Amino acid sequence: MNPEARSMFDPKLYAKVLRPPLQAEPLPGWCYTSEEFYRREIERVFSRNWICIGREDTLPRVGDYRAFEFCGKKLILVRASENKINLLDNVCRHRGTLLLTGSGNTNVILCPFHHWGYGLDGMLRGAPAMEQTEGFRKSDYGLQAYEVSLWNGFIFARLIPGGPSLEEAMGDMDGLVASYKMSDMTCARQKVFTVACNWKLFIEVFMEDYHLKAVHKSSIAGTYTAPEPLERLNGDFATIFNPHQGTSALLTGEQHLALPPIEGLVGKAAAGTRYLFFYPSFAYACTIDCMWFFEIYPEGPSRTRVAMNMCFPRSTVARKDFAEKFAAYEQRWDVSMKEDLVVLELQQQGLETDQYSPGRLSHLEPVVGMFANWLIRHAVEMPRDARS
Repeated sequence: MNPEARSMFDPKLYAKVLRPPLQAEPLPGWCYTSEEFYRREIERVFSRNWICIGREDTLPRVGDYRAFEFCGKKLILVRASENKINLLDNVCRHRGTLLLTGSGNTNVILCPFHHWGYGLDGMLRGAPAMEQTEGFRKSDYGLQAYEVSLWNGFIFARLIPGGPSLEEAMGDMDGLVASYKMSDMTCARQKVFTVACNWKLFIEVFMEDYHLKAVHKSSIAGTYTAPEPLERLNGDFATIFNPHQGTSALLTGEQHLALPPIEGLVGKAAAGTRYLFFYPSFAYACTIDCMWFFEIYPEGPSRTRVAMNMCFPRSTVARKDFAEKFAAYEQRWDVSMKEDLVVLELQQQGLETDQYSPGRLSHLEPVVGMFANWLIRHAVEMPRDARS
């Protein structure tokens, strides 16, 4: 590591970031632009924490798989026997050939080069013409498998084992969203896109209200009222609640197009939208009739691949008028997302200059400060007293 990189991880540089949100400064610009800082995040933040990589309902049958890249690794997500979800390396143990591409269904993971065949559990089942190779045992050459944990229909993975379980890391989060019955939802649409900005910027804009009147003034700003005071709860997450009438998943003035509310909503769940951010990258929102969430796949310090997923109760999707009414929801998500992407790319361009120095945070951006605090404590070697 060069001297500049060493100084970048000096805890003293982040003293103002670690203050309480209304006293803190945002992250320094290099946290969004530096290749060295990005590599540290992959090593210590993404590889060692629970990351959402999709929904169970996208792999409904045994043998359904999706090949994708994450943290520089080629991976296969596959539903195996007894409805177990496995996450496996997508590189043949023989001579390194990529095994699968895209998505589909298979009963064996077959290498296209020499036909080594792996089971859906990653174990090597067949290796033609290896009988004369001395000391060769198929049991020694299975695919690397990674930790997978399921929660409310979501799939989470951790590339490096150790640390708290998913349940322990989530803390109080499950209780906040229980009445939405997310495990009974299904994904109505997924839209995958790339944006020329750092992954943190994408999540930060999702979790702050400060930009609404400027960026979304003609689309969704009129749907929202001021958020309630930030709730202090146990777990590696932050949440804000916006009380309002109707659903927030439609453009301002289109409540007459709303689908029916989720059955059994109680308390706040029936009276607004809850935004949640489970660190480091699972951002989602639950409103009275649906839920949407993001899968975040960093592709470098200034490029992020995003899968945006829109989910409804299965009973809602089964309605005869669902497709007709869903068109209005799609328009809302497409319009508001385009508005966000424009300013995110402008923000990235500004951060990449040598002209930026951190300002201060508004009371409408508390989660930006909370997340910066969490991130630095994981990405930088902090003194013991600073971690407590």
